[in-house]
Amino acid sequence: MEPFTLVEESSAPGPHHLFDDVLALTSAPTADHDLQYISRLREANPGMIVTAIPANNVPLRAFAAAGLATCDRDNETDNFASLRGYIAPSLRQNRGQVAEVISFAKYWYNWNNESFILYVVGDMQYVLKESRGSEHIHGPSKVTDALIQTVGDWLLSDQEVVWVYDLYWSHSKELYKQVLKAFWDNVILDEEQKADLTKVATKFFSSKDVYEDLGVPWKRGLLFHGPPGNGKTISIKALMHTLLQRDEPIPTLYVKNAPMTYDIRSVFSQARRLSPCMLVLEDIETIVTSETRSYFFNELDGLENNDGLFVVGSTNFLDRLDPGLSKRPSRFDRKYLFPLPSEHERTLYCEYWRHKLEKKPDVEFPRKLSPAMAHITSGFSFAFLQECFVATLLTLARGETGLAEKDDDEDLDRYELWRTFKEQADALRKEINDETAFGSFLHSRWSDPASDEVTLAGNSKTPVATSSTSITQNPPHSSTNSRKDTTLPDLRGLAVRDELLPQLPYAYQKRAFINSAAIEERLP
Repeated sequence: MEPFTLVEESSAPGPHHLFDDVLALTSAPTADHDLQYISRLREANPGMIVTAIPANNVPLRAFAAAGLATCDRDNETDNFASLRGYIAPSLRQNRGQVAEVISFAKYWYNWNNESFILYVVGDMQYVLKESRGSEHIHGPSKVTDALIQTVGDWLLSDQEVVWVYDLYWSHSKELYKQVLKAFWDNVILDEEQKADLTKVATKFFSSKDVYEDLGVPWKRGLLFHGPPGNGKTISIKALMHTLLQRDEPIPTLYVKNAPMTYDIRSVFSQARRLSPCMLVLEDIETIVTSETRSYFFNELDGLENNDGLFVVGSTNFLDRLDPGLSKRPSRFDRKYLFPLPSEHERTLYCEYWRHKLEKKPDVEFPRKLSPAMAHITSGFSFAFLQECFVATLLTLARGETGLAEKDDDEDLDRYELWRTFKEQADALRKEINDETAFGSFLHSRWSDPASDEVTLAGNSKTPVATSSTSITQNPPHSSTNSRKDTTLPDLRGLAVRDELLPQLPYAYQKRAFINSAAIEERLP
C-alpha cells in the first residue's frame, strides 16, 4: 500500500489590510510608527509612491469637504476606527452635537481627474499614487506634490478674514464681518482727527516709492490712547474698513495676547510675510512688558526688513508705557488722544440713538431730549453712554410705559424715556465715581515703589489693567500652546467633517503614546 501524501491547496493571498499592521505595531513592536507604516504600504503596493502628509498642515479631507475633491471611505478592503464624543453647545439655548475624530480610515480620493489612495492614521495622512516616468518608487510624486501645493494655496486663498493672534494665529470671519459694518460716519469723533487718521493710513500705503527715494524704512506707527470706552477700538475697525476698500486691499493682523518673546517673534514673522499690512497691538502695555520689552524693540527696529508694516498700538494708560514706546518717534510717530466726549459729541451720540429708535412707536424720543441727555452725562465715556441707553430701554421694556399726549409743554419729565434715563444716569455716575476712586488707589499702589508689590499677571510683578472696570490676568501660557507652529494657518474653523460630523475637540482626543514594550526590547 502506497503511503498517502497530504497535499494542501495553496490559496492566493487576500487583500492587504493596513489596519492589521496598525493593530500589531501598536501592540508592542515599535514606538514610532511612521516608518513602519510607509515600509508596509510600499511592500503591499509595489509601483506606488507613498507620501506621508501631516493632517494639520495639509487637510485633505477638509479640501474635499469644501467641494474641491472627492473623498469616499473604503469600508470593503480595510478597517475603520474613530473616537466619538459630544460637543457642548456654544449657547445654552442650543443643542450640543455628536463629534468624531478619525483614528484609522482608508479613502478613495479624487482630484483634478487623478485618483489616489488615502490612509488616515491619527494626525498623519498617507497618500498612495502610482509612479510615472522616471519617478523613483521612493518618490516624490509630482502629482501628489501638486495636490499638496493646491491645498496649501487654498488654505490661504480666503482674503475675507482678519488674522488674530491669541497665543497662536487664527482666521476670524466674524471680526471681518464686524469690520465691514464699521464706517467712519458711525464713529463720533473730532472730524479733523477722523480725516487725519484716514489720510495718514492711505498715504502710507501709497508712498512706498517716496520712502525708498528718501532712503528710510517704509514703516510707520500710530499710538491711540485715552480713557477706556471712548472710541479707540471702533476707530481701529473703521480704519481697517478703509484699508479694505482700496484697489489692493490691505490685510490687518490683530494681536490680542502675546505675553512671551516667542509670541512676539511669531507676530512679527507673520506680519512680514503678509506685508504690506496693518498690525494692531491692542492694550500694548500687556504685550510690551519688562520681560519682553528689549525683544519687542529689536523686532520693531532690528536688522530684519519691516517694510510695509503700519503698526497701530492702543492703550488706556499712556503714563504706564515704557518711554521707548511713548516718547520715541521712530517707533510710534503719531499719538492720538481719545478723550472723554464733549457735550456736543454726547449730543451727537444721543442723536444716533434717537435715529435708531425712530421705528419704535412705543418709545417717544423727541429731538429736544438729546441735548438734555448730553448735559446730565458730563464725564461719561461713550461706553457708559451706551450702557445708560441699554439699561433705560430694558427698564422700559420690562415695565408699562405710559405715553403722554404730544403738546408744546417743555417739561421733559412728562417723557417716560427721559425720567428713566435720568435714573440710570444717576446710578451709573455713582459707579463711575467709585471706580475712579478705586483706580486712583491702584495707580498710587503701582506708582509707589515703597508699597507692597501687586501681582496681577501670573508671576509677573507688572500689573495688567485692560480697562477701568476690570483687571484681568494674562491667561496661562502653556508649553504646548507656546510651541504651536504659527507659520501654519489655524484649521479649526475649516470644520473637517466625515459623514457630517464635526471634529471632536483636541482636549478629548487620544494623546500620542510610547510603547513601553518597544523600549524594553531595545535596552542593552
